[in-house]
Amino acid sequence: MTTVEAQPTLLRRATLGGALAAVLVAGAVAPAQALDVPPRPETGAVQDQADLLTDGQEEQLNRLIGEKNDENEYIRAAVLTVNDTQGESIEDYSRKVATDWGLGDDGRNNGVLIVTDMGERELRIEVADGAREVLSDSDAENIMEDELQPGFKDGDYADAFTKTVTEVYDEADPQAAADRAAKGRTVATVIFSTIGVAVLGGGVLAWRYSRRTKRTREQADREIEQYQREHPDEEITESMRRAYYRYRLQNHKAPGLNDDPVRRTDKDGIERDVHYAPTFQSWLPLYVAYPSLYSGAVNNSSNSSSGSYGGTSSFGGGGGFTGGGASGSF
Repeated sequence: MTTVEAQPTLLRRATLGGALAAVLVAGAVAPAQALDVPPRPETGAVQDQADLLTDGQEEQLNRLIGEKNDENEYIRAAVLTVNDTQGESIEDYSRKVATDWGLGDDGRNNGVLIVTDMGERELRIEVADGAREVLSDSDAENIMEDELQPGFKDGDYADAFTKTVTEVYDEADPQAAADRAAKGRTVATVIFSTIGVAVLGGGVLAWRYSRRTKRTREQADREIEQYQREHPDEEITESMRRAYYRYRLQNHKAPGLNDDPVRRTDKDGIERDVHYAPTFQSWLPLYVAYPSLYSGAVNNSSNSSSGSYGGTSSFGGGGGFTGGGASGSF
C-alpha cells in the first residue's frame, strides 16, 4: 500500500474514533433521568398505585387518617403503594415523594409517609423532622415490626395499613408523649446534674408541662363525670373524651376581653369563629356540631379538609424529610 492510499484510511479511523469518544463523553455527562413522582392524592391521603386495596378499604383508610388528623395535630400521615421505586432505594424514594407532595404542615414538618414497594417487597415509614419529636426512629421501627411487616407477610394489606396508621397517631398522642417524658425524668435528672443551667431549665419546663397535663386531665375527668351524672342517658365516647382533653390542653385559659375571635376552616371549607368553651357541658354541643374545630387540632386554610376525606388534610406544604423513620421487608 502506498503512502497516499494509507492516508484516507487513517483519516477515516481517526474520525470514527473521535465520534465514538464524543458519544461516550456525552453519555457520561448526560443528566440522570428525573424521578417520576407519583401524583399526590386528589382527595384523602392514600395513593394506591399497586392496587392493593378495594375502593371500600381505601375509603375507610382515608376516613381513618382524616379523623386522626382532626384529633392529633402532631402527625399528618399518608400512604403510598407502588410496584417499583424506579431504581431508587426505598429510603431515597420515600423522602423525595414526601417532599414533593408537601406532606405535613408548613413550618411544623410533621408528615409521616407509609410506603410499600411490591416489586422489591420493601416497606418504609418515613418520618419528617418535626414528627420525630413525638415519633422517634425507635418508635417507627417498633410499629414496622409489630404492625406493618406482619400484616404484609400475611397478605392482609388493609389491616396492616389500618393498624400502622392507628399506631403512628396513637404513639404521637400528646398524653403519650407526656408519659414518655415522665418515664425519662429519672435518667434526665442524672444528666442534668452534669450539665448547665440551660438544660436544667428545659427539664423544669418539661416537668411543668407534664404536671399541667395531669391536672388538666383530672379536671376534665371531673367535668365529664359530673355531666354523666346529670345526663345518664347520654353516651360519652372515648373519642369525645380524648378530644376534650386535647381541647382543654390547648385552651387552658379564657381569651382576653379584647382578643379577636379565632377563625378556622371547618371540614366543609367554611371559615367560622371558634368560641371558647369553659366547661365540658358548654364544649360538647360545639364539638358535636363542628368536631374538626373543637377537637384540639389546629385547622386553618392551609390544611383544610377536602371532599369525602372527612378530615383535616395531610398536605399543607410540609417538608423536613432528612432520613428519619424505619425500613423493613416482607
